[in-house]
Amino acid sequence: MIAFKIIVNGKQVAVAGQEDWSVLAMHVSATRGKTEKSSEGYVRYSVGGLSKPNSDGICQHFRWSELDLSVGDKVQVEVVETIDIDKPKKRFRSDNEVQEDPFTEEEAREMRYQDYLELKKEFEDEIT
Repeated sequence: MIAFKIIVNGKQVAVAGQEDWSVLAMHVSATRGKTEKSSEGYVRYSVGGLSKPNSDGICQHFRWSELDLSVGDKVQVEVVETIDIDKPKKRFRSDNEVQEDPFTEEEAREMRYQDYLELKKEFEDEIT
C-alpha cells in the first residue's frame, strides 16, 4: 500500500498508512498568537486520513501522533509502497449517528490537566 515515511531531524517518526485509506494527508502547520498549547502559537507536523466506507457505509478517521517543531527542524516525507506501517494513535468513526471521541484517554487527560493549570493560575492571580 502507499504510505508516508516521515523523518524529522534525521529520525524516522512514522510510516503512516492504512490498507483502507481513501484520504491520507500530512501537514506542517504554524499558528500565531495564543492557542491551547502556547501563549505565542506553535509549529507542528501531523498526519492522518479517512478510510473508505466499510460494508455498513461507515468511514473512519485515523491519525498518528503530532509533533511540535522549532525553527531549524527538518521534516522529510517519502511516499513509499509498503505493508510495514505504524499503527495510528487513534482511529474513530466519521459519521453523525455515532460520535466517537477523537482523542485517546492519555490525550484527554493531558487536555484536562492543561485546563486545570490555566484555571489554577487564573484563580491564584485573583487571590493574590
